Amino acid sequence: PIIFHAGYSMKKQFFFRNIGSILTFAFVGTIISTFVVAGIMYGVTLIFPHLQFFTFIDTLRFGALISATDPVTILAIFSDLNVDVNLYALVFGESVMNDAVAIVMTRTIELYEEAAQVSTT
Repeated sequence: PIIFHAGYSMKKQFFFRNIGSILTFAFVGTIISTFVVAGIMYGVTLIFPHLQFFTFIDTLRFGALISATDPVTILAIFSDLNVDVNLYALVFGESVMNDAVAIVMTRTIELYEEAAQVSTT
């Protein structure tokens, strides 16, 4: 409900005025977060022998799923504090867009894994 209220009450002009920054934060931030989380998880699987059945693709899929963050509480606090509308639009837009980026990345990784399995058989 907080996200729906935030989207309904936000002025569209501030969202579209900052669309370049929002898309940059969403795409670049989510991709960097995905690879950082996947790299750390893959390093952990290499350290512990009982986890070595996880492949890098598995950790990449986990990184894509976990990298989308939703700052719901931040948006609620921003509403109470009446922060700058540009900052509010940036945080709200990035939170909406990074969910979509994470979904697309997860599905792309799954399709890549399926294609890799078909090509090896």
